[in-house]
Amino acid sequence: MTAGRKPALVAFFVIGIVATLLAGLRTAITPDYTAPSSAEKVVVIGVPSLDWDVLTPEAMPHLWQSAESGAVGMLTTRSARSVTCPWDGWVTLGSGNRARYPAPLPEDELPPEPADPLPGEPEPTASETPEPTTPEEQRQEEATEGCLGQRGVVPTVGGQQIGPAVVENRDNVRFGAEPGALGEAVSCSTVVGGSPVLAVGAEDADVRTSPSGSSPQEWSSIVADCPLTLVATSHALDRSVAELQALDSAIKDIVEGARQQGATVIIAGTSEAEYKRAGLTTLIMLDPALDQQVLSSPSTGREPFSQLIDIAPTVLSILGEDQPASMTGRIIHGEDRSDNLTDLVADFQEADIAASAHISVAGIVFAVFAWVAALAVVLMAILLHRGRSPTRSTRALGTAVGAIPVATLVANVFPWWSTGRPIVAVTLAIAASWVIVTLIAQCGPWRRYRSGPLIAVAAMSFGVLAVDVLTGSHLQLNSPFGYNAIVAGRFTGFGNMTFAVFGVGGLVLIALACTWAESRAMRTAVVAVGGLALVVLDGFPGRDFGGVVALVPSLLLMWLIVTGVRLSKLKLAIVFGAGVLAVLAVALVDFLRPPESRTHLGNFIGQLMDGTAGTIIVRKLEANWNILTGSVLTVLAFVLVAVVVWQWVQSSSPGRLYLEQRAPYATAAAIAILSMTILGFAVNDSGIAVTAIGLGIVVPPLLGIIGGSATQSRSAHSSDLRQTQST
Repeated sequence: MTAGRKPALVAFFVIGIVATLLAGLRTAITPDYTAPSSAEKVVVIGVPSLDWDVLTPEAMPHLWQSAESGAVGMLTTRSARSVTCPWDGWVTLGSGNRARYPAPLPEDELPPEPADPLPGEPEPTASETPEPTTPEEQRQEEATEGCLGQRGVVPTVGGQQIGPAVVENRDNVRFGAEPGALGEAVSCSTVVGGSPVLAVGAEDADVRTSPSGSSPQEWSSIVADCPLTLVATSHALDRSVAELQALDSAIKDIVEGARQQGATVIIAGTSEAEYKRAGLTTLIMLDPALDQQVLSSPSTGREPFSQLIDIAPTVLSILGEDQPASMTGRIIHGEDRSDNLTDLVADFQEADIAASAHISVAGIVFAVFAWVAALAVVLMAILLHRGRSPTRSTRALGTAVGAIPVATLVANVFPWWSTGRPIVAVTLAIAASWVIVTLIAQCGPWRRYRSGPLIAVAAMSFGVLAVDVLTGSHLQLNSPFGYNAIVAGRFTGFGNMTFAVFGVGGLVLIALACTWAESRAMRTAVVAVGGLALVVLDGFPGRDFGGVVALVPSLLLMWLIVTGVRLSKLKLAIVFGAGVLAVLAVALVDFLRPPESRTHLGNFIGQLMDGTAGTIIVRKLEANWNILTGSVLTVLAFVLVAVVVWQWVQSSSPGRLYLEQRAPYATAAAIAILSMTILGFAVNDSGIAVTAIGLGIVVPPLLGIIGGSATQSRSAHSSDLRQTQST
């Protein structure tokens, strides 16, 4: 081993071992959360469109005072519809799972607004919805189309108000929700208003209706009747200060009456009013155990976010009842505040701004990346076909394209969400980060090597995400290639696209480290240490079940190739079988941890045991198909796969020569990356993104450095070797 390679190999082992240990420690050490206290009664007050912009000391002084003394957080109301309409919200709340109400009534049969005014509230008139004038407004109108009929009194169909929701979620929605499950789990429930019956009105549930109270004493009598009381108010969207003050005063009477009965009170923005794009809403809990705390849930794994599906499990926990298997929400808990309410609300408002900006920007960034990468790959493929040698321009172009995904993550280092113009700010942050990452890849000392820029992009991709997932996934939240709390697909760890960035970067670095190892035993150690770090980071702080399934067999394939084992169908079957068993073993260990500490791995074992895994798998397959047939990333994936196949099937192609000259290490990296992206496509609900993003990091930079005749390629490789030997 040369003098220059030994320190590099030692550094690789140290980094791999430290990363694995830090990932394990981060998973083992959980914050000291406070669970809600037990109570004999719970009152849930649903206020559509109640968010932290509306709730101010001037407009809603009593509710602000409740927030000062109680526990606060942000609620994502995501249901089985992208925008949660009023009835969707109550169906989802009572199901403890994502659900929705079926198609609305014809517009000319709609009941009048408002839906559920409380005593003392003025009768606000419904505002007219303007015609959409931009593509974004058109998409928003289409997304909220199902809200049109969700106002007024819920119709009775077949003797039940909840009946249509039961049929809809049984036959057309793949979340496994059982509408009204909350009502069946308690001895009886009282509903006030026209729509809360959708949360508890199951066939065997004891549901009692009550008119609204007009004083704390009347509300106390209403709450005394059953363990659970659900109250619907009118919405808080576009209300005047006077209207909000009236709503605030009405809620104050409910809270005072509930506290006279010793009830825990949950105040939540349960949905959007209508026509409004989804946002993050307010969550307040009045519970002695949670005073002055910030709320979150194991379903999100991130403060201050909870989900609408968490309210039913929380209610049942407070009342001492068992949670039905159909409920996928988790029990909301609290953590001591580090700021006063004013500062917390400012943070909440910025979080909502960032999540909303992410929704507006992410699709544009996907489209730009997909078309730029596809066109660049086609251009470089044409040059390769014509036999032209690589140039500085093609090398720079390939590197610049491969740098885009990690640059979108680095952009979150800048607090663009706190500026007055977040859309402009995030665009500038992404552009600046892209220039910085590209310059680092192109201008560092590694530029002397033919593969230097490609490896630099891979190293930055892995390094940025490894540090991010160990420190709380702050760069991925609201990044275009990450996730946001409104869509609520993920709140922490690795999403599908960031997994692709992380996994490809890690596999390239492991293959590079294998070139520094002089024996089979040492190469085995390299794959073991590096692979363990990848899997542990992805599976535990990364909370990514599908990623682990894709990584383990790919790492085993890499190990076979770098150690010179000849592949066969039997060995491939053994590799993939061993990979599946290894993943299940790790998942079982995770399942044995307390429910609030489990990752997606342990949760999957639980889903297998309670019978809900099949529904989840079918839903993910349907989502995968929908994205495959409707995403611009499919175009990019098709172009990338076509170029890879073209370069592989021709034995004299520049790509094939590049791999053969660097065999077995480059070959091992290529096959492992292909395996990971194929398996990632198969096991994730947006699998085409794994293929497109994963190959999009390495194929453009690779095309930028290969080309010319076989003689020129061998000459370039010899130059690389001479430079390596001289270091």
